[in-house]
Amino acid sequence: MQFSLLPAALFSDANRNLRWAKAVSWVAYLSLIVSLICDGLLAETNPVLLLIAIIPLLIFLPGLFREDHRSLVMLCFVSLLYFTVIVTNLYEPDKTLFTVLGLVAVILLFIAAMMYSRWLRAKERSSLEDSNMDTDN
Repeated sequence: MQFSLLPAALFSDANRNLRWAKAVSWVAYLSLIVSLICDGLLAETNPVLLLIAIIPLLIFLPGLFREDHRSLVMLCFVSLLYFTVIVTNLYEPDKTLFTVLGLVAVILLFIAAMMYSRWLRAKERSSLEDSNMDTDN
């Protein structure tokens, strides 16, 4: 028996879930990058430091295009690092609206990428099982 707080009908359409998770992941990913850039520009951060802050996110861009579930899992781990930095920045007196936007974006990115990875892996597994059943017959 599996316990779930959410109704099973919410997760019944796998393709719809994948589309939503992909869209939310992309929007949150791009929003996080934009919020980091805008927050850095408002704080007059050195462009080299700003680039160093954004490069770890850009590493996962090819994995997002390829829809690789391993890249999505690693993006979740990296987003946790951004989460810790953004939360500590929220306690600074010179925080901006972009810091709050970054926090919302990183939370959405973590959840959406995690679910996207999970549903993508389940789809790959089911298509692999379907192809194995076809070759067995």
